[in-house]
Parts: sequence; C-alpha cells; structure tokens
Amino acid sequence: MKQHRGWIALDIDGTITDKSHSVPQSVIDYLRHLYTDGWQIMFITGRAFSFGYATLKIFDFPYFLAVQNGADILQMPDRRSVSRYYLDAQTIQTIEQLYVDEKEDFIIYTGVDRGDFCYYRPNRFSPGLLAHLHKIMPLSREPWRAVDDFHFAPHEKFPLVKCLGFKQPMERMCENLNTIPHLVSTLIRDPLDADQIYLNLVTHEQATKGKALLHAIKEFGERGVVIAAGDDSNDLPMLEVADFKIIMETAPKSMHSLANLIAPTADRGGIVPALQEAIRLCL
Repeated sequence: MKQHRGWIALDIDGTITDKSHSVPQSVIDYLRHLYTDGWQIMFITGRAFSFGYATLKIFDFPYFLAVQNGADILQMPDRRSVSRYYLDAQTIQTIEQLYVDEKEDFIIYTGVDRGDFCYYRPNRFSPGLLAHLHKIMPLSREPWRAVDDFHFAPHEKFPLVKCLGFKQPMERMCENLNTIPHLVSTLIRDPLDADQIYLNLVTHEQATKGKALLHAIKEFGERGVVIAAGDDSNDLPMLEVADFKIIMETAPKSMHSLANLIAPTADRGGIVPALQEAIRLCL
C-alpha cells in the first residue's frame, strides 16, 4: 500500500486550465504522477458539476471534486456524495429583498442531481448580461428554466445563487449579502469574461472552499502536508487551510502577499513547476 503524503488542492479556472478552458497535457501527466506517488488530489471550484466535469473527465485516477464552492463534494470517478450544503427557499426570498432596486438580477442553480440547470428571469437582465447567460447555458446538462418570478416550495434547496453584474454594484451587493445569516457571498471575476463581469457566488455558510477541503480530509481520514493553489478571492478559504500556498501570477495583486510561492500563468502550465517547488520545500 502506497504511503499517503498529503493533499494537493486546486482551483480549476486560471489555475490548471489555459485560455481554452482545457487542461494542458503536462498538467494531466504531472497530477497523475503525484497521485501515483501518494498525494491525494482535490479540485475545488465555483463551477457547477456539469461544467467542472467536462474539463476534469480526462483525469483517469481517483480524486475528490468540490463544486459550487463546496456545496457538493463528490468522490470521483464513482460520483459518491461526501457532503452537501444547500440554501433553503427562505434564503432565496431574503436575497430577493436586496434586489428591489437593482438593475440586474441573480440566477439560481439547482444542483448536480437535477442536471445543474438554472432558474433565471430574462426580463430582469440587461441585453449584455442576458447574452452572457446564453453563453453559459449550454454548460448545463438540462435546459435552463426561464420564469417571471422565483416562487419555490418551502422544502426546495439550492446549492448556489449567482449574482451577475459590473464591479462596483457587485462589491456593494457582496457587502449586503454577507449580512444575511447562514450564507456566505464571495466576489470573483467571471472566468468567461474576467475583464468586465463580476460574480457574487452565494452559498451556505458551510460551502466554502476551505471547509470543503476539511470535509474531504475528514472523509479520507489522513491529512499530511496540504498544498493549495488558486487565483481568485473564493480560493482564500482553501489557501488558509493549506500548509503551503501557491497563488497564480494572474490573481488579484491583493492576494500575492499571502503566497508562499507565485506561480507562472496557467497558459504556461505554471502549476507544474510551482507544485514541484512546493513539494521540494515541504518534504
């Protein structure tokens, strides 16, 4: 039986993927080598399962996958559920109250068991953001549901609410959302349009990347050295758990001071030399 060395916890977009949103072969080969060498690999992403797995299905070894910032944690390739933390219908109503005077709107993800489709209200989005939604709709296994209003039964639960907009209103919305009990909102750049569109990823308070990593370690039963890598603010809770923090060169400058190591860009396969150096320093 191989010796367990520790954990490699990785964001997807901007950390292991290039501009085409695919993983370079050099990264695939190196992560396979690490797994064979005794490292437990975990991918922790803000993506829904359908979008995340479309990228990760090329990996032919077991790994943990936390989607939508940790709302669902799955042990792959069996897709066995490790933990689940969803928002309830009452929380959706509370978020709705914050949007009374907003120019844009939010969308509601339904989760892996329902094909990752979203409820959305097309009449509440500007033409530009509505066009952006149409770009991401095909990433779900099921067609999205256009509705006039959000009315849900009390028993319904949802993994993630995504608020879309431009930087300043999304910063304000993030502050307001974080006053609501039992949820957490994280502001990030949209991976598909990082120059203009910002997102608030709203999840249950237990659904953060850091807590997801701790849940997976508890499930696995062994910790060892924890090395984590990310490139945006929703990666911060995961990086806080780690013994060694890799921050990508493309991350916001405010994150760079937290790094044990700044990695070259994902387009240059920068995660490989960064992990090699991290392991050299940690072992």
